[in-house]
Amino acid sequence: MQKVMGLLLLALAGTAAAQQVDLLVYRVEEKGVAPYISRILVSDAFVRIDEGEDSPNGYTLYNRVSHRIYNVDPEEETVLVLQPPVVQPRPPEGFSVDAALLSDPGAPPVAGRSPRRLELRAAGRLCRTLQVVEGLMPRAVQGLRELRLALARLQGTPAGDEGADPCELAEYVYVPARALEHGLPLVDLMEGKQQVLLDFDPAFEVPEEVFQVPESYDRVVPPPLVEH
Repeated sequence: MQKVMGLLLLALAGTAAAQQVDLLVYRVEEKGVAPYISRILVSDAFVRIDEGEDSPNGYTLYNRVSHRIYNVDPEEETVLVLQPPVVQPRPPEGFSVDAALLSDPGAPPVAGRSPRRLELRAAGRLCRTLQVVEGLMPRAVQGLRELRLALARLQGTPAGDEGADPCELAEYVYVPARALEHGLPLVDLMEGKQQVLLDFDPAFEVPEEVFQVPESYDRVVPPPLVEH
C-alpha cells in the first residue's frame, strides 16, 4: 500500500509540473536551405521557438514579463542574453505601408472560421501575402506579436535607410507585428521564404522545463544597444 501511494504521489507531482500551452507547428521553406519545422510554444509568460521536440538544435526563449530574449546553443553550451530597449522604432516621415484584407472564397474553414487573404506592402511594393484566420489561437498570436516587437527594438532605428529594402525595413523594424494584426497566419509567403501551418493545439501539455534556460551554460551578454 505504501508503495502504491508513493507511485501515486510521483504521478501527481509529474502532473503538477506540466502545463498546457499553445502549440503552433509550421513547415518552413527558404532558398538554399532544406525545409524544416518551426515549433512555437506560447504560455502566459513565455514564447519558445525551436525545430521540434526531438531536434538537437538550439531554441529561442522570450520572457513576456521581463521582455528578455535568450538564444540557447546546446552545441556550444552558451546562452545569448538580449535585453531589448524600451523605445520602439518608428518609420520616418514619408515611409508608406499598406495592408489589404481580402476575402478568400476558395479557402476551406478552419475551426469553423473563414480564412482571409492579407497583402502587405511597403513603399508601394508587395512584401508579403498571407492567409489568416481571425480569432484563432489568440494567446499564441499575441505572444508572437510581442516577440516581433521586441526583436524590432533590438534592431533599433537605422542610422540611414537610403537604399535599404523597404519590405525588410517594414517587416523587421518599423511594423514588425502587422502580419499578426488580423489573426493567425496559416500560410505566409515572402520573397525567398514560405511558411505553412501544419498543426495547432490550444491545450498542448509540456513540462515546465521547456521554458527554462540551462543553468550550466555560459551567459553571453552583449553591450546595450546604442540608439541612433
